[in-house]
Amino acid sequence: MRYFLGLLWLLALPASAQVYKYLDAYGTIHYSDTPRDSAGSEAITLAPLNRQPALPNALPDNPQQLLPEQEPTHAVYSVLSISGLPADQALRANNGSFRVHATLTPSLHSQHSLQWFLDDQPYGPASAETALQLNTVDRGEHRLSFKVMAGHHTLQQSPTVSFYLQRSRLH
Repeated sequence: MRYFLGLLWLLALPASAQVYKYLDAYGTIHYSDTPRDSAGSEAITLAPLNRQPALPNALPDNPQQLLPEQEPTHAVYSVLSISGLPADQALRANNGSFRVHATLTPSLHSQHSLQWFLDDQPYGPASAETALQLNTVDRGEHRLSFKVMAGHHTLQQSPTVSFYLQRSRLH
């Protein structure tokens, strides 16, 4: 260990050498570790380093106190339904665009999102919006549902609603 400390001390000696500053004939400032007699070099004295003692590390007795309070990540929704579709009738939308709403009781949790499914395929990205605008849906029979997601995990799924879309057809 002494040998190692002595070696470190020898390596640190050049770092503590004196620094000199001088001007050349063109007025350019140069720095060197050796003085230049002909150029009128001057020794530079460095100000002491600014040191600040470390603050004491005061940890609470219970490390759980450092964690932010979190709302429960999974809530049970007693009602999951889709509104905005006619019951036992065809939906008339000539351009294939219409709007539906998800009804949840209690309301959607802040950490949850809805993933809509049209004909068992994801329709758009998951979002916290309970309203969905469907565009350019083809005429005919369709199935619509949504899943309540927590990240990539499915918490609950709504019942699937079947509906028929009517669109005018130009000949």
